[in-house]
Amino acid sequence: MQNYCDIVPDATGWVYVIDGVHSTSYFHTVELAVEAAKVQLLRRGRFHAGVFRRLGVDGKMAPIEMLPKSGIPKAAYHS
Repeated sequence: MQNYCDIVPDATGWVYVIDGVHSTSYFHTVELAVEAAKVQLLRRGRFHAGVFRRLGVDGKMAPIEMLPKSGIPKAAYHS
């Protein structure tokens, strides 16, 4: 079974959802939400167990591509 960490928009910014539970904090960017989710997964000992996805404008979940070896979302490097 695949574990997902979803990054979704909220009225205040972006939140992450792990195991169906929304983060209690919001983040101004997708990249900050991804980084916070990574920290939470590391605390649970499950960092490599999940797939990061983001809710797109079309309402579908799409995988977040990470830069090789860095774990940084590619979107962080788009201008």
